[in-house]
Formats: sequence, C-alpha cells, structure tokens
Amino acid sequence: MKRALAFERVRAASLKSTWVFPLIGVTISVLAAVLGNATASDGWSNTLSDYVPSSYTFISALFITIPFAQAFGHEYRDGTMRLTLSLFPHRRQVFAAKLAVPAVVAAAGAVVSVLAISAIGLASGHVTDAGALPSVLLRGVGFTIMWGLLVAAVTVLTRNLAAGVTGVLIWFILVEQLLLSLVGNSVENLDEFMPLLNGQKWMSTGEVRGAVVMLVPTLALTLVALLKFERSDA
Repeated sequence: MKRALAFERVRAASLKSTWVFPLIGVTISVLAAVLGNATASDGWSNTLSDYVPSSYTFISALFITIPFAQAFGHEYRDGTMRLTLSLFPHRRQVFAAKLAVPAVVAAAGAVVSVLAISAIGLASGHVTDAGALPSVLLRGVGFTIMWGLLVAAVTVLTRNLAAGVTGVLIWFILVEQLLLSLVGNSVENLDEFMPLLNGQKWMSTGEVRGAVVMLVPTLALTLVALLKFERSDA
C-alpha cells in the first residue's frame, strides 16, 4: 500500500493541474467572499456558519475535486492503467491510493478556502460566531471529499475524465432540480432524498441528516466503482 501511495503521490505532484485547478476553486471562493462584502448593504451582519457556505459553494468544490477525476481519467485516456496495475497487482490498493491522494489535496483546498473566507468575514466586523469555525471547517472538508468521491466513481464507471467532472455537476444542477420542479409537488418530501442538495444543506446548516443522505449514495457508488475497477479489463 505504501508503494501505491508513493506512486500516486508522485504521479499527482508531477502534474501542474493537480494544484492549478484546486487553486482556481480557492480563488473563486475568496473572490465570492470579497464581492459579497463589497455589494452587501450597510449594517449587514451574519454568522460564520451562514457566511462561509454563501461563498464556498459547489463551484469551488467542482474545481478542487478535479484531481479525483484525473487520478483515474488520465490513466484510462493515456492507456497507462494496464501498466500501473501490472506494477501494483492489488487493485484495491491502487483504487484506495487514487482516492487518498486527491482527498488530501481536496481537504487542503477546502481548509484554505474556508479559512480565507472566514478571515475576510471576521475582518469586516460584520460576521460573528467565530467559535463555529471548527464545525464549518469539518463540513467544508466533508462536503468536498464526498463530492470528489462521486467524481472519482463516475470517472471509473465511464472511464472518462470529463464525464466524471461534468456528470456530478449535471446531476446537481439539472437532474435534482428538474426532479423537484416536475414531480416535487406530487412526491412528498422528495427534496429530503436528493443527495447533493442535502449535502449542500448540511454544509449550510450543519443538519447531520443532510450529510447522511449524501454519504450513503456516495459510498454505494464508490463501492460499485471499486467492483468494476477490480473486475474489468484495464
């Protein structure tokens, strides 16, 4: 496992995009906080728990989690997955390493984003509840890593990097929204079963149920991806 982790760490570190895309995500969240402060009405106030999610959104998470797609997508695209699996025949270890390294990158991106947004808000004097920072950090990291796991799973299932990145995004902004718009009035509490919407709700409110609703399908899809990764020809 250590060799697989070391290999994946070197592979990821050798790509500039491993750092560029998460940096874009961090920048977007910081700019959102700055612009939000600049356009807010005089005398506005907010708690840190509400302020951070308004700037650290799924758009930032989208960029920060691109390394999850790259971990698998680049190897499928370039035809090097077979070589990797020849070097490391224990596929579960390869799969775990390809999730662990991007997870560290994503966690770092989420932490930097949340800390930067919090600093901007607290420095403005309009944001209170600084004691909520640990909880907000945890939710930011958790939401980002779950989003990344979904990206990785879709990438493995489709063997396509772009599909992994856009597939999760399309599900969030199109499928879930369309379902709620078309049948939300007919199906009671349908919104309570939308994984990504509930994940974002957890990020915004701290309601644990939202985390569970996102976590269960995330783990299920990741398991399906693992089974395919283990059994399919590279």
